[in-house]
Amino acid sequence: MIRAMLSVAFLCSATASAGSGPWVVGEGNGTVYAGMEAQRLTELAITVDDERSVIEVGEGLSSFGVKAIASWGLTNRIELEGEVPWYRVHANRSDSPLCAALGLNACATTASVGLIRLSGKYLVLDELLGAPVSASIGGEARFGDFTESTRARITNVGEGTFDLGTWLSVGRTGALGSIGSYSAYGDLGYRYRFPKTTTFPNFTGNLRVPGSEFEGRLAGLVSPNPFFGVGPAVSVLWRPQGLDWGEVDLTDPDRLSALRVFNMRAGGQVILRSKGGISVSASAFGTVWTVNNPSDVFVFNLGAQVPFALKER
Repeated sequence: MIRAMLSVAFLCSATASAGSGPWVVGEGNGTVYAGMEAQRLTELAITVDDERSVIEVGEGLSSFGVKAIASWGLTNRIELEGEVPWYRVHANRSDSPLCAALGLNACATTASVGLIRLSGKYLVLDELLGAPVSASIGGEARFGDFTESTRARITNVGEGTFDLGTWLSVGRTGALGSIGSYSAYGDLGYRYRFPKTTTFPNFTGNLRVPGSEFEGRLAGLVSPNPFFGVGPAVSVLWRPQGLDWGEVDLTDPDRLSALRVFNMRAGGQVILRSKGGISVSASAFGTVWTVNNPSDVFVFNLGAQVPFALKER
């Protein structure tokens, strides 16, 4: 029997967000983002007895999703945002030996609404310290209880939990002389995940599953003119509490969320803007380093964002 399984591959990805960075849209203004996301993986990095190795995952997994994100400026310093995604995740070969070894209907195709997210941020600092530097603090709630029945699948779109998180975001904008302008930001967040169980067995006692997570992101954008921008991005997800592959009980429906995981991805984005403020963005990310997670995930996002105003300025 292959003593391995996939972790939350499609939940650890760098995803498009309409309100990234510390900046807010301003009172009475808003944006609507609509886009698609595609992912694919064929390899898995596992840790057993403190040894890391990479194994193939049959013919791999593929995911396709669409999402809508709406942002609204409650005041000039407070912005609210909501996100509703939908995904279809399938194993490219559902009769592979890995699928049979894992059991619990592990490779069944899952088509479902993903994690619904509601968030808000408050602009604490705006354009200070010489070149414009801004900072905001935020909070979020993620609703995923409706994914509980499929959480044991490697094709899941959620781990069946309700989560609360907070983060700090710092960003800077400025001119690049004759080259144009730039913007860069960094986010650092913490997410508490209400456990599905507090009695998941391990070698030293019981484990609260899933554990809390830390998340970070760095991104930059260079714009030689107001209508075009391009730049890199790096994202990190870290769940320090959990088990390694060799310790997880494969017969437990919470086997995936019991893993400790680390995932770093890097990539880039391109943004095209119109005079009316409409923008089209494309981004691509790949795995740089991972622990107990897929090692070769490739993520592609494509979407459009439209601004709107609820009242005349």
